[in-house]
Amino acid sequence: MSLTKLDIDRFITTLRTKSKEFNSISNIQLASMLEETISNINEVAYFWATISSDNKGTTKTPAEGEEWVAGPYAAVLATQYYRDSLINDADLNESKYNEEENSYKVFPNNMIERISFPFVNAKVYFNKTMSFNDINKYRGFSKRYEIDPSITLVLGAGNYSSIPYLDVMYHLVTRKSVILLKLNPVNEYLKPVFDKVFQNFIERGYIIVTTGNIDESKYMAQHPGVNHIHLTGSDKTYEDIVYGRELSDSDRKLKQLPKFNSKPITSELGNVTPIIIHPGKWSTSDIKYQARKIVTGKLNNNGFNCISAQVVVLPDGWGHTDTLIKFIKYYMNKVKDRKAYYPDSIERLQKLEKDKSYERVNSLSCTTPHLTREIKAYNKYELDEVWSSALYFKKIDYKNAEDFANKSTDYCNNELWGNLGASVIIKDQDKKFNEHLTDFYIDKLNYGTVAINEWAAMGYIIPQLPWGGFPGNKDNNIQSGQSVVHNSLLFESPLKGVVYTKFRMSRLIDPPWFITNKKARRLFKNLTYYQISNSPINFIKLMFSALI
Repeated sequence: MSLTKLDIDRFITTLRTKSKEFNSISNIQLASMLEETISNINEVAYFWATISSDNKGTTKTPAEGEEWVAGPYAAVLATQYYRDSLINDADLNESKYNEEENSYKVFPNNMIERISFPFVNAKVYFNKTMSFNDINKYRGFSKRYEIDPSITLVLGAGNYSSIPYLDVMYHLVTRKSVILLKLNPVNEYLKPVFDKVFQNFIERGYIIVTTGNIDESKYMAQHPGVNHIHLTGSDKTYEDIVYGRELSDSDRKLKQLPKFNSKPITSELGNVTPIIIHPGKWSTSDIKYQARKIVTGKLNNNGFNCISAQVVVLPDGWGHTDTLIKFIKYYMNKVKDRKAYYPDSIERLQKLEKDKSYERVNSLSCTTPHLTREIKAYNKYELDEVWSSALYFKKIDYKNAEDFANKSTDYCNNELWGNLGASVIIKDQDKKFNEHLTDFYIDKLNYGTVAINEWAAMGYIIPQLPWGGFPGNKDNNIQSGQSVVHNSLLFESPLKGVVYTKFRMSRLIDPPWFITNKKARRLFKNLTYYQISNSPINFIKLMFSALI
């Protein structure tokens, strides 16, 4: 689709004429529209997952499961929770509140969530200055504030298909804003999907879905009719929108910097994602299991994730460090080569491969190199999101477990770029010994999502958790962005989301989201349809796919 400035002007004029009408609808009316959207997702779910996997080269492979769980499943789950929040105006359940942590438990909430994500729990943490009454009171933005009619421009991400959907949904609900959704050129093939799922909003003039290149994006962002911008993408794109150029290191140190575009902008901008390995007594089976978990975090979606694992932070001198690295490389080699669908990704990987500090760990015949590298000193590699199938190892000297916890959190907070999400793998069998250290990591890691014994991307799937950078990022040093999305309980000021699970969920099979699980495609397809319609037949299909 070739867009002109006149086309964009016409889009914004149309949205403007409907902004007041949409802004005035009741929460019950909006909830009813979300119910229609869920029905639309049901109709298009198969096409949605299939067109995504076709364009990524994963059709009819276990990896197609990624397109189901991070596509229609994530969309329908979040929409159901938004619907429920709009309908249910009741106070929070105080029994889920932990005063000492100042946290509120949000997951799991029912049997199917316990079955689908076994042993996975999640909490939202808040600033210590907030009381339970504050947390309860300051929810549901549109209930607390008079929000003026507005147009929000959502600049969609090009990797996972649910990202633009969830970004739109958040601003529909929290801002009561009409939406101009501009898809990324990488996945503009999703336009018929979003035209269908948002059909009821589009017909009423509340959403317009369009495509276009960087020039169209810039014109939309600068358009006087647009009141607010939301971007999921790179910090470079953010700087180009806000400042008209990529910033220098000296620019980022300034207290203030003149802006090219002063519109309010919220953003989620990626991360150099760390996985901290806490020292402990691990068996060989433990090492292999955790290696598969780490490789999942790296090679899910071929590494094209804002939360893709990038740096494994290891205790230097720990008896299992070298063995863990060995098995990480082994499983990276075992994972089938994937299509490098992001522009210039192969060229970037080939450029990295020319650096002799990198080791290729998969076959030379594979199109996409799987690379590893040990970081021996502070350098530029730690400051850039690699956005590919490359994984780094950082070894840290330590005296004891507490010393490692201190040094590893300090390293992640102060030397790695971004603050979207971080993971910690810590053996939980010796609860008495490790519980205080687990609490330490949760408290001290300054990230929007902290995952204990799980890849931080789990925080993306759970819609009640806030998703975004750690609060406090500045306009001219944006890191992982400002504000949050998802957050289906509509908390006004969440500090971070925390996901925690067992060190090992099972000794028999890998969890369904592991990249090594051969049942992922069928499992997540059936989970999606069961989530949409809790029918007995869909439940039987789900259980059958899990067992057979």
